[in-house]
Parts: sequence; C-alpha cells; structure tokens
Amino acid sequence: MTPELRTRPAYTALYTVGFGVFVLLGLLQAAYGPAYPLLETRFAQSVSSVAGISSAHFGGSALGPVILGALLTRVPLRAAMMLASAALALGLLVLALAPTWPVALAGAALAGLGFGAISGGLNSAFALLGAGPSSLVNALFGIGSVAAPLLALGLGAFPLPFFVTAALATLLALSLRSVRQWPSQPAVLAQRVVNRPQVALFGLLFFSYVGIEAGLGNWATTHLRATGNPEVVTSLYWLALTLGRLGFAPFGTRLVDSRFGPAPVVLACAAVALLGSLIVAVPALAPAGYLIAGLGIAPIFSVLLAWFTSRFPARVAPLMLSAGSLGGAAIPAVIGLLVARFGVQAVPYSVAADALLLGGSVLWVREVLRRSDAR
Repeated sequence: MTPELRTRPAYTALYTVGFGVFVLLGLLQAAYGPAYPLLETRFAQSVSSVAGISSAHFGGSALGPVILGALLTRVPLRAAMMLASAALALGLLVLALAPTWPVALAGAALAGLGFGAISGGLNSAFALLGAGPSSLVNALFGIGSVAAPLLALGLGAFPLPFFVTAALATLLALSLRSVRQWPSQPAVLAQRVVNRPQVALFGLLFFSYVGIEAGLGNWATTHLRATGNPEVVTSLYWLALTLGRLGFAPFGTRLVDSRFGPAPVVLACAAVALLGSLIVAVPALAPAGYLIAGLGIAPIFSVLLAWFTSRFPARVAPLMLSAGSLGGAAIPAVIGLLVARFGVQAVPYSVAADALLLGGSVLWVREVLRRSDAR
C-alpha cells in the first residue's frame, strides 16, 4: 500500500474518530488499577480477588472481536461498531451502579465486550495502513491511559470516572456514523488460506505482550504505594508508553518494511521491558523502571499487528486482539495471586518472566516462518 493511500483525504473521518476512540479505550483500561483500593472496600474483596474486575473486562474484550466477526456477516462494520459502543456504555453504567460484586463483574465483562469489538475493528483497519499509523493511534490510547489516574485523583477512583467513560462511549456511537471509508487488503492476501498453527503462535505473542502492559499498568499503583513511591508514577508509566508510540510513528512503517523486519524490533523491545521490570524490583529505582518499561514496550503492539496483517488475511486479525485480551485477563490475575502470597515484589518479577516469554516466542515464530517460506 502506497504512502499516498495511507494519508489520502478519504481517511480523514477514520483518523478523526479513531483518535477519539483510542483516547477513550486507554482511559477505560487504565481506570481499573486506581480503583482497586475502593473496590476492595466497597465490595469487601481481598487484594487477590479485586483483580477479577480487570479480568472480567479483559475476558469480555477477548470475546468482543469474535462477536464482531459474527456481526459483520449481518451488518456493516460501522453499524456493528455502533452496537459495540452501546454495549460499552451500558456495561460501564452497570459497573458504576452495581450493588454487589457479581453485578460489578458482569458490568465490567459487558464493557469489555464492547471494548474488544471496537478495538478489534479499528486496530485491524489501522494495521492495514502500516505500523506507523497504527502506532500513532495507539499513542492516543496511551494519552487516555495517562489521563485515567489523574481523572481518578480529581473525581475519586470510583465510580465517577466510569460514568464519564460511559458518556464518552455514547458520543462514540454517534460519531461512528461519519466514517464511510475503510482501508482494505490486496485481494491475493485477503483470500489466502489461513495457517492455523502459525496464527496460534502469533496469538501467543499478543497474549504475552498485553500481559506485560496490563500487568504493569494494573498493579503499578498497588506496588508503588507499598514501596513508598509516588502513585503518580502510574501515570508516568502510561506517559512513557505514549511518548514511545508517538516517537515510533514517523518511521515505524519504514522500519518494519526494511530488510531487518519486525522480529528484531519486537526482540529489542522485549529486552528493554525485561530490563525495566528488573529495575522496578529495586524500590529506590522503581519509578525509573516503570518509565524504561513503558518506553520499551511502546512499539510492540503496532509492530505485531503490521507483521501479522502482512502475512495473513485481515479478517483474522481480530483474533489477535482476543489473544491479547486473554493475556490482559490472565496475567494480572496471576500477579494478584502471587502478590497475595509473596507480597508486591511479585509484580516486577512476574512481568520479567512474561518479557522472557515474549522474547522466546518471537524467536520461535521467526524460525517457523523462515522454514515455511523456504518450502
């Protein structure tokens, strides 16, 4: 796809709405962590079980892209995403007004369902435009994530921020009517037969990456408070992630399309994430570790999506979002269990293990693809 096609005026509405959408999604995902202490008190939950609210959200978001695929057999993408926005708004209202913990979990799951469908549709579209545009819009996700802890400080961590995001989701449903042009894949690639084992391996990459991002983001406030560090570092972590994506956007597409390819980029990022998480394990250096980790992982998501859509039909790309959501559900929950058992230092060491998993998986995928291409 030529640079002219990536930037032509036909996509102005897509970029405009996409910017707002990703700010909203980032705002929501990062709102759960700061709310943990109040959720513990309001619903009488333990430190290990309160992470279930995030797991419910990510569990719903894992189903969202699958539901989106089913909807697209009956309605246009724009209509399907408007329905997803309505589900997001309703779920957030249920969560904010929930009288009991099971109802709160149900609200988070419904919100996650809408979140996953919206994310799947827009991320697939921007991945077709290249790693640069994908990184740019995901940087807007980071801006929302930076704002979430600050919003919690201004309004209280729960429930007002969730009322705000519900109102924004309603506006999103209305604004999606303006998007009439969507990017498409070359017919040869769009009709390619899907190699399921290879797709599953890519799913492992997304699973481990989102586990790193959500594991640090969701548990940063708890870890920082327990180690005597300022909680505002949680926002700085998301800010580092955002700045990294913005910095990567201008040259991301060219770098991924170069002779080096995407695998070395992801490997280097995984190595920086490992280094950052080990620095986080040193209480006096924890703020610096969060910043290093945020910068390190910044390019990974857009590079993985561009890598995937360069080899597989775009219709399969939402499954990668589902795999990532499973990682976002599973890894923070596992970290919660380890924190309850071993204390908050389980946070950085768990993320370090996940970074090693990501790096090893990249090497595995690269070798599998090399052998496949050699046949």
